[in-house]
Amino acid sequence: MKGAFAMSNVYSSITVGELSDKLQNEPITILDVQDKVDFDSNHIPGAINLPIGEFVSEAENLTKEKTYYVISKAGVRATRACYYLASLEYDVVYVQGGMNAWQMLKG
Repeated sequence: MKGAFAMSNVYSSITVGELSDKLQNEPITILDVQDKVDFDSNHIPGAINLPIGEFVSEAENLTKEKTYYVISKAGVRATRACYYLASLEYDVVYVQGGMNAWQMLKG
């Protein structure tokens, strides 16, 4: 079965509230797959921007020693990025709801 339910067992996920708590308590790596324009207008400070359009060619430059918390604007691109990275045996965590949910949380 293809789709979000089939992919969900390949990697874990986290809410934006849980991500906010983690950011305050430990150093984490956030991978933001929004396009550059969206990233420039709204992103989590310290996030690494790797637009989905450049993802396949650039993902191999990531280290497998880190856990990547993957976020996009609404979550669709992050799902694709997580599935791809997990298939290459990277440790990834999907951020539910994306930057839209983050903005709602942070006001």
